[in-house]
Amino acid sequence: MKRNWIGIAILIFLFAATAALTANLPTADFYENFYKAARTALAGHSPYETIYNSAPWGVIPLFPFALLPPVPAHGLYFATCLFILVFIAWKLHASPLTIVAFILSPTAIGALLVGNLDPVAISGILFPPALGLLLLLIKPQVGAGVALYYLIDFIRNKRYLDGMKAFAPVAAAYALALVFFPIWYVRIFTNTSVYQIWNRTLFPYSIPIGLFLLWAALRKRNPYFALAAAPFLAPYHTFYTYTVVQIGLLHSDVETYVRRDVLHILLSIFLWIIMLVFNL
Repeated sequence: MKRNWIGIAILIFLFAATAALTANLPTADFYENFYKAARTALAGHSPYETIYNSAPWGVIPLFPFALLPPVPAHGLYFATCLFILVFIAWKLHASPLTIVAFILSPTAIGALLVGNLDPVAISGILFPPALGLLLLLIKPQVGAGVALYYLIDFIRNKRYLDGMKAFAPVAAAYALALVFFPIWYVRIFTNTSVYQIWNRTLFPYSIPIGLFLLWAALRKRNPYFALAAAPFLAPYHTFYTYTVVQIGLLHSDVETYVRRDVLHILLSIFLWIIMLVFNL
């Protein structure tokens, strides 16, 4: 019991230290996008009065941060996102070397510095489908692969009622968004050219990779491989969205083909080279 309390105290100290050290780091999206959208929603207005473009329920996890002044809110959000990524890797029993290689990749660093919702959406992989899909589909380019995996798995195993229960919350959320926040759909389908400057998808040439990972997920009954499939099936995502692929490949099933530490060291080096060569 004493060791548990010591461990908790160390984690709290590391979290607080991370928040303090990162609070003043530059961030592309946090202040002007997500922080402002959450504060606007807390004030009783639509988050779409700002430049916010993710799912309307995506601001809900941001409410605790929006109650704080901007700088400490940013530090705490950075620390939270970092701890989410590390916790998932730890949960998958990745080695310390594998975790370090992953966190030091340009995609993971980018996801943390930008201050976007990707880590929050990725955290949905940790929860049962009903709640997990709500988080994952805040950003379809993050969670669409897992949604397809669950859908096919429920149908294949004739668990139709379980499938309806799993998809009911996210289906209701999308339907309510259409009623109360139709501007979200308008922005998705009419502002695509505005965001092309950030688009780093390989779609449609990457579809075979996404389908292969989805097949592997179904064969192994492993939703993490389906998580890795999403960016390859999406017509739009940024460079740091490939963090999703890295998270998916942290699963121990990868060890069937290659050691995880070797894979993630090579992935990190490869992504750094790609980023530097193409100025991403």
